[in-house]
Amino acid sequence: MKAWILAVVTAITLAGCSTPQSHEQPRQQQPFICRTVESGLGQPLVDNQQGIGHPVRDDAGKLAGYSSQCAIKPRIQHFYYTGTGFKPFDIGNGYQSPPADLKTVVVNGTVVPFVVRVEAGTINRFIYTIAMLERAPWNHKLVYWMRGGVGIGHQQGTAMWFSDALNGSEKQLMPKLLAQGYAIANSSGNESGVHYNMRLAEETAAQTKAYFVEKYGKPLYTIGIGGSGGAVQQYMFAQNRPGLLDAGIPVQSYPDMVTQSIPVSDCPLLGQYFRDEVARDPNSPWATWSRQSLVQGMNASDTVKNPFTGKPGTTECINGWRFAMPTVLNPHFRDSKFDKAIAFYGYAPEAFAGVKWTHWNDLEEFYGSDAEGFAPIPLDNVGVQYGLAALVAGKLGADEFLRLNACAGSWKEQRDFVPYKPDSDPFDSANMHRSAACRDPAGTPAQRREGNQGAIRAAFDSGHVFTGKRLGIPMIDLRPYREAELDMHNARQAFSIRARLLAANPGEAKRQVVWFARPDTDLSGQVMQAVSVLDKYLSSGGAPAEFADRCVDSAGTVLASGPQAWAGILDGGKPGACTQAFPIHASPRMVAGESIRGDTFKCRLKPLAKAYTDGTYGPAIRFSDAQKAWLSRIFPQGVCDYNNGL
Repeated sequence: MKAWILAVVTAITLAGCSTPQSHEQPRQQQPFICRTVESGLGQPLVDNQQGIGHPVRDDAGKLAGYSSQCAIKPRIQHFYYTGTGFKPFDIGNGYQSPPADLKTVVVNGTVVPFVVRVEAGTINRFIYTIAMLERAPWNHKLVYWMRGGVGIGHQQGTAMWFSDALNGSEKQLMPKLLAQGYAIANSSGNESGVHYNMRLAEETAAQTKAYFVEKYGKPLYTIGIGGSGGAVQQYMFAQNRPGLLDAGIPVQSYPDMVTQSIPVSDCPLLGQYFRDEVARDPNSPWATWSRQSLVQGMNASDTVKNPFTGKPGTTECINGWRFAMPTVLNPHFRDSKFDKAIAFYGYAPEAFAGVKWTHWNDLEEFYGSDAEGFAPIPLDNVGVQYGLAALVAGKLGADEFLRLNACAGSWKEQRDFVPYKPDSDPFDSANMHRSAACRDPAGTPAQRREGNQGAIRAAFDSGHVFTGKRLGIPMIDLRPYREAELDMHNARQAFSIRARLLAANPGEAKRQVVWFARPDTDLSGQVMQAVSVLDKYLSSGGAPAEFADRCVDSAGTVLASGPQAWAGILDGGKPGACTQAFPIHASPRMVAGESIRGDTFKCRLKPLAKAYTDGTYGPAIRFSDAQKAWLSRIFPQGVCDYNNGL
């Protein structure tokens, strides 16, 4: 069971921001690794001698006490731009004896050294940074920068800027934003690779912005920028904390993280089925990797290298998502960096012994836990007919469809999980419900999993599902198209968001525009164009003509724009120019009948008798009596009726 202590920081109410009614004083997670040393910011301050939190040691390595808050005193450090990155700048002597590689920047017609002032400190246990040009006026506009990744908490994260911690895209974008006079704020608590608690991220951003306003003044507006999990945060904050951001540029977005776990949880189940089929018969049709997309929906390739086999042939399920399910679902699986940090900082061996390393346990404050300390899981595949669309289209035979669904199985309960062994068991099949007799029509099908209804409600009630009911701010959803690479940031996600908006609050859909670019397009240039468009929008109070759906080629030339650019994806009409230039793929659940919204944890079930007559299987499929008997053993409770959600 995780140990908890009450927060000692005072919640800051952000001026100009509305606070959700459910907003409460947060509880703090322990154990929790402070990482200020790794950021070059020194040891955290000792705040107790009771063994709560992170061990703090003096220069001789002797234990000085513990830090529950991971706090450091605020400090200022300067960096200069070299043309390719940033280096520490000696503010005392650097202007008199400037480094040879120091660049300059023109601000309001004046040439000034490209020196950046960065303040760092801790708020809400995470490390914030605030950056702006040293010798140029602030333009009174703020960019709140958010990072991606998939993390399971129990750590502080590291600071931007310090210890050469800017990533490649940040090294490209920071100079451009700073040169235009923007201030850039960030917190390690707004990196989803640190944790995926969106309410904690929201509160951290609110407190960080409140501090910025108090010290530097209220900005004219705040634009969120961030990719992947940094994009998710923008949609979550817009929904849950109106006023925190005034606009956003979500790059490589998802609607949220938790509903991604629905189709992604299917990936290993299906991957293991295909693996077993090929092992049984090397000439199986599933030996052709591209054919697996018929069931998985996501893209697949016969030529892209497979990270498990080292040979050509793989899928997005593997290349994009292979460690996603162990990371969020297997309570024994944790990033190896934790082991290094535990040893480096001298934690007691048993300090992390009770941690359940799952996304749901990380959010135990919302999901709760049972007597053994396991949080309930919302994943459910009862009634899901894998490969249904392929069956209806005549691309999958009836017997193969039945065998697939009889053998797909499901994930075990948390208490029954064993450690993940990727080398010998790449799909983590040891933690699946399987059946040796599933291929026999008279045999026992592999068990399906019933999702916990309380966990499903908690996902929605806690604000971790983007429902589409509220956006409230303009968003330019920007995506480099990487389907050929089988990248996890697949192309359908922006339209999943739009579909949710259209279903829940159609008027809000006009606030989101979708921009696609080729993978070799200058992405930083596209971001800066988006910044310019949003600047016009926020400065004028209305959407400029450029605030429109569009797609561009490798040179950044607009191929098409306007309301028909993405026609055919959500409206079933003739494909627009962008739709044709950038094809999107599906998911296992979409192949099984779910909509592109992707927000159904548990489907409403209908009897097989109804499915036989209501068009579920199309006009051409006629099951024999023996096949119907098999189908009834696979789906004793009925099959999904995605036209009638729960």
